Amino acid sequence: METPSIENVVVDEPSQRTYVVMARRVLTDGELYSAIRVDRLKHGRRTEEGERVVITASHAL
Repeated sequence: METPSIENVVVDEPSQRTYVVMARRVLTDGELYSAIRVDRLKHGRRTEEGERVVITASHAL
């Protein structure tokens, strides 16, 4: 049976970016920002203004 994924959405208004963190449950603010920070450091990608970034949270969350 597949585990349902919940979309945890964070909008970065100054840079007009939307981060969607997919996880098995609703994440706390700290968990959300940590998942975003880890993903950006791991992949080293720069995001464009207005971009929507989808992140799958690690199994540890």
